[in-house]
Amino acid sequence: MEVEGKLSIHSTSKEEKGEVIHKVCDENEDSKGGSWTTFPFVIATVLGLSVAAGGWGANLIVFLITKFNVKTITATKINNIILGTNNLFPIAGAFIADSFFTTFSVVSAFSFISLLGVIMLTLIATIPSLRPSPCPIGSLITCQAPSKLQYSALYAALSLASLGVGGTRFTIATMGADQFNNPTDQGVFFNWYFVALYMANVFSGTAVIYIQDNVGWGLGFGICCIANGIGLGKVKPKGSPFLRIARVLVAAVRKRKMSSRTSTEPDYYYGAGANANAMTDNPPTTSLSFLNCAALKIEDDKQFEGSYGNPWGLCTVEEVEDLKTVIKIMPLWSTGIFLSTPIGIICSLTILQALTMDRHLGPHFEIPAATFLVFNLLSTAICIFIIDRFILLKYKNLTGQTLTSIQRIGIGHIINIMSFAGAALVERRRLGVVKAHSLMNQPGSEVPMSALWLVAPLSVLGLAEAFHFPGQVSLCYQEFPKSLRSTSTAMISLLLGIGYYLCTAVTDLVDKTTNWLPDDINQGRLDIVYWMLVVIGVVNFGYYMTCAKILKEEAGQHFPFTATVLGLSLAAGGWASNLIVFLITKFSVKTITATKINNIILGTNSIFPIAGAFIADSFFTSFSVVSVFSFISLLGMIMLTIIVTIPSLMPSPCSIGSLNTCQAPSKFQYSVLYAALSLASLGLGGTRFTIATMGADQFNDPNHQGIFFNWYFLALYVANIFSFTAIIYIQDNVGWGLGFGICCIANGVGLVVFLLGKRFYKKVKPKGSPFLSIARVLVAAFWKRKMSSAASTEDYYYGAGELTDSAPPAKSFRFLNCAALKIEEDKQFEGSNGNSWRLCTVREVEDLKTLIKIMPLWSTGIFLSTPIGIFSSLTVLQALTMDRGLGPHFKIPAASTIVFNLLATAISIFIIDRFILLKYKKLTGRTLTPIKQIGIGHIINIIALIASALIERKRLGVVRAHSLMNQPGSVVPMSAFWLVAQLSLIGIAEGFHFPGQVSLCYQEFPKSLRSTSTAMISLLIGIGYYLSTAVTDLVDRTTNWLPDDINQGRLDNVFWMLVVICVVNFGYFITCAKFFVYQNQNVGK
Repeated sequence: MEVEGKLSIHSTSKEEKGEVIHKVCDENEDSKGGSWTTFPFVIATVLGLSVAAGGWGANLIVFLITKFNVKTITATKINNIILGTNNLFPIAGAFIADSFFTTFSVVSAFSFISLLGVIMLTLIATIPSLRPSPCPIGSLITCQAPSKLQYSALYAALSLASLGVGGTRFTIATMGADQFNNPTDQGVFFNWYFVALYMANVFSGTAVIYIQDNVGWGLGFGICCIANGIGLGKVKPKGSPFLRIARVLVAAVRKRKMSSRTSTEPDYYYGAGANANAMTDNPPTTSLSFLNCAALKIEDDKQFEGSYGNPWGLCTVEEVEDLKTVIKIMPLWSTGIFLSTPIGIICSLTILQALTMDRHLGPHFEIPAATFLVFNLLSTAICIFIIDRFILLKYKNLTGQTLTSIQRIGIGHIINIMSFAGAALVERRRLGVVKAHSLMNQPGSEVPMSALWLVAPLSVLGLAEAFHFPGQVSLCYQEFPKSLRSTSTAMISLLLGIGYYLCTAVTDLVDKTTNWLPDDINQGRLDIVYWMLVVIGVVNFGYYMTCAKILKEEAGQHFPFTATVLGLSLAAGGWASNLIVFLITKFSVKTITATKINNIILGTNSIFPIAGAFIADSFFTSFSVVSVFSFISLLGMIMLTIIVTIPSLMPSPCSIGSLNTCQAPSKFQYSVLYAALSLASLGLGGTRFTIATMGADQFNDPNHQGIFFNWYFLALYVANIFSFTAIIYIQDNVGWGLGFGICCIANGVGLVVFLLGKRFYKKVKPKGSPFLSIARVLVAAFWKRKMSSAASTEDYYYGAGELTDSAPPAKSFRFLNCAALKIEEDKQFEGSNGNSWRLCTVREVEDLKTLIKIMPLWSTGIFLSTPIGIFSSLTVLQALTMDRGLGPHFKIPAASTIVFNLLATAISIFIIDRFILLKYKKLTGRTLTPIKQIGIGHIINIIALIASALIERKRLGVVRAHSLMNQPGSVVPMSAFWLVAQLSLIGIAEGFHFPGQVSLCYQEFPKSLRSTSTAMISLLIGIGYYLSTAVTDLVDRTTNWLPDDINQGRLDNVFWMLVVICVVNFGYFITCAKFFVYQNQNVGK
């Protein structure tokens, strides 16, 4: 078999060669017949079955609206459910094909089931009693609803047709690919398979739909009944692969206490036969190593060897590696779900748009509404042909490499987002025409705008599908175990199915919580729905890039860190991000007081990590600390949920505008609240930066550690983006109980995922309190302060097994060197340095010097965090007074405006890590050092505060122009989107300086203070928040810039004051940076 052309994501390092060999060891056992001879038969079958499926599925929305009197949005939901079912059923067909019957048998049987379903649809369309009485689209409210019998007949027909489609669509794709041994030929086949699939749907979307709309539904469905096909090339199934996966899991659990990393070479089971002998030189790979014990032979397994029929205690190495492959690809596969969800929504809504627009092509021909999707199909088919025949070849000629499946999917993600943006712009224009002609209250009226405007976004969407769908099928087929070949292609159908079900749920959620999707879309805001899809696409693309990076680098053992950070950060952001609004609206706290409390809580969140870091460095492992504090955080979240659920734990509610007459919380209510916040803060403090240290401990290269911190902050900010949007929206518009409840679930999931990864973390054992050794150095230096430093290394103490050729202590801070100077009185302490307060090692002395050197540079971050703390709190207060409407019926929660800061930070970190750092290194030949990153952050921070002052000055001008100074609670007629500029600039600044500060401390602090090093950033943030409270309180007492009603104040002066503070602090930073010398010589290289 040719392996050179394989599009593989696997590494070829020594410990991973087994994964590649597993895929080629069964070379030709299934390959009698096949090859390109079978291609015409398979493609003809695909064409026939796809025309049949497309003929009844493509026009289903119109059929339901015009023939079954179903409302437009309801028809869209039903259509999405049917499409989801069409794409979920293939898993059943794939399971049967992989486990029991041949693909030929499965395709034949399910084709017959599909035929029965289409025959039933034809009868429904032909016999009037099986349908309700017809009515025009414009009078759906008065139309006769279908009876239960009519609904039953319809759903039975659709179920049979869906089951038939599910059993054939991707099973025949697997059968076609099974005719080839070369992965390159398989990739080419998948391209042509999709071309045939889309061309068949083009025919269905034009000719068949035209017949249905203009001639008759009976004839249209009758044409679909003709579809039938024959496939060649049987592949013998090897029993259920899912049973083998279950056996691996059971065996791994049974042997969970046995280690595959023994002093002697472990004895693994490879099965019986020639293939087993060929595999003996390839032990299991080290990734997901906790599964390896399932193939580890022990004395109790001897009775099972040679009787492979029921080995629930012993599995082969190949079975273990097959399960690993499935686990590794699952995160990347899941990104397709959130790719399919927006596609399902846009396809359904496009039909609704087309129904309202001018669909005439010339004076006498009107294009059916559902036929517009043919432009998507046609674009996909043409683009697949162009990609296969030209782009892939050109790319290989230019780069010398094949465009990988992962790269192809990524390109599809990007183009997909562009298509959503295009759809939003087209819909915005359509609504403009609707308003211009006053058609908002005229259901069924035609908008004088050509429906051909829809062609552009549909074509771009088709281009995206041409990249990512074949790429996904090819990736799964080539990377899944050979025993799961049918299932691998059906996995794409599964994610499509889940995506369609999710798009039904999303449509239903939008329909219930907003008025963007009324029955008459001319009165709605489909453009906002499309922009929502753009946001979903961008977030999903970030998730895709993360999964692709993890899979490409075979860093599966680090994935739990990402999931844990996401879960815990989402929980923390869910209660902390909206705390000001919670205190004002639920606990009747005044605005400035709520700001102070919020700053104290945020400061506490950032001070507590020092306690967690101290414990992790001194007594317990980082794993133990994160586990315990995650549980404490969960207790705090449960208490907050109980508080908002039980009315007696909160004061009586009152509106924001009447705080002076509101009932104040009782001491008991305050006590319960502060207890819950304390637990939540303590839990957050013990996990946030300790898990960052634990993640960085998995790497040895400083550059890799820096990259990890970038991705750590990216995960942190992505989680906070979700908290600042979805969770805050739920808290403000649905209920605080549900909002905090979601936080509880996220916290619990993060904790469980973290614990599941216990077996394959690299753990760094604590070496006792490093602060004790620091204290010993100071005491010893004080005792020997009158002694002069020696020049010979023999005069210094290096610890047990001292090295006489070691270098003496550095000359900087030489007054500390005498702490390691050996004198006659110290002889009793040598060899027992654990309790020595008069003699320390040179290493301990140098560690203290390192801390002293970095402290001035570290302290500059305090005066960087203080303005950020004040800025964040005041921005929420600004947003509370401004127009936060997004359209006529949707209002952005005030605390959610901070999401623009988080989003800017997350995007900036990604751009910095993937582009700016690489470009800088290419231009200069050096890495951008952490100090330079921090300095850039300082400068951008100052610019952001200047912008804040100017925007606040404009807001106050609007307040005065409308005489709103003495009207507390009134809305200033100025869009809160003015705040986006300053928030984005602050986010860009944080994208530079926060990862830079963490990376600098982690790399420059002594190894014994690794957990403390990352927590030091949290410490300076905490001190900054406490200082921001003190500064706010000082300004509140000495000036009138911060009254309870900020419309009467001067927040612009506060921002100018912060600018001055930051400029002075930047000068201090430059001075400190000038005198700082990196201890780690690899930094900057």
